Amino acid sequence: MTPAALAPQAGDATSLGLPRLCAGFAAIHTVHAVLALVLKDVEYRAVLVTLDGGCAVGFALLAFLASTRRLPGWRRETVAALVPIVAAAAAATRTGLLDDYWPAAELVLAAAAACVVTAKHWFWSVIGAVGALWGGCVVAAVLRGGFGLEQAAVWLHIGLLVAAAAGLATAIRRARTANAIALVEANRALLEHSVRDPLTGVANRKGLELVARPMIDLARRQGHAVHCLVVDVDTLRGINEEHGVREGDEILLAVADALKVATRTTDIVARWGGDEFALLGPGTGTSPLEMERRIRAHLSTVITLPRGAWQGRVSAGAATLVPWDGDDLEGLLERAEQDLALRRSLKRRAAARLDEDDTGPPPPFLDPSADPAAGSGPAPTIG
Repeated sequence: MTPAALAPQAGDATSLGLPRLCAGFAAIHTVHAVLALVLKDVEYRAVLVTLDGGCAVGFALLAFLASTRRLPGWRRETVAALVPIVAAAAAATRTGLLDDYWPAAELVLAAAAACVVTAKHWFWSVIGAVGALWGGCVVAAVLRGGFGLEQAAVWLHIGLLVAAAAGLATAIRRARTANAIALVEANRALLEHSVRDPLTGVANRKGLELVARPMIDLARRQGHAVHCLVVDVDTLRGINEEHGVREGDEILLAVADALKVATRTTDIVARWGGDEFALLGPGTGTSPLEMERRIRAHLSTVITLPRGAWQGRVSAGAATLVPWDGDDLEGLLERAEQDLALRRSLKRRAAARLDEDDTGPPPPFLDPSADPAAGSGPAPTIG
């Protein structure tokens, strides 16, 4: 699973809130239409019934489409912004027709409803439109005449309520955005942790498996080979038993760093087991003997290793997957481990023969030119 799949989508909050938003405004305008129809002495009855009835039907239809997911996702942000704008415009029209204050209360609701909108430009479009409609109501009241201190105070209070609702919507949107970003970061960290070894920082089994399939498929399409190296840390179990796990962890960290230095950027290094690393990359790669030499050369510069407990010995085995091979990662690793076992067996035989002929002192710690098994002389060549 990729980070994009784990991350919350931009319109998730809008998708969840849009049906309720539309249903709420549909209910409000239904009540207005019924009141305009049944109350006596209502001016512009036909206009008000048509206005509120049309809004109620439209909002109810949008609520149905949004709740049944029949509304395209890319239109939800637009609809979520247009619903409060249309409701605020209807409230401003009703205020002008009735020449009263109470219909302007819907402006406050429209400003608060902007919190459902996720897209920044649409959010501020709603806030700006509601503010402009409130200003239009004030101008219309002034032009009608008789705009005294009492009217000014009422409209000022309505404006303050609209501003407070807009501020609340802004705070809710910012909190939701911050929570979404935190969730994305947490999901990214979780994904990163799921594909990386927490001790060494290299890939783990899952990480290697995720990369291996596309790498092998691409190499086959291009007619190239894929190489695999298995590197085993010698005597690590004994070090953990005699000197503690912390010393063993230091060795694993140093070997992982050595592999990062010794490999190309196109190669992936993974911790395949407790004391075993796997390396996968395009091409024929580096020979096991050369990889062992590079690792020992890097380890010779690490001064934090338990020099008295470990002689810096690693063993490597290799396998190559040519384009016409039908193997996968498991088969490639199995062949590399077989090569590792063969090379380790030959090293032990060579070391046993040298021990019979040579009783001199042991080789210096981590001498890159020294044979990892015998301590002197050239490394045995594997045909």
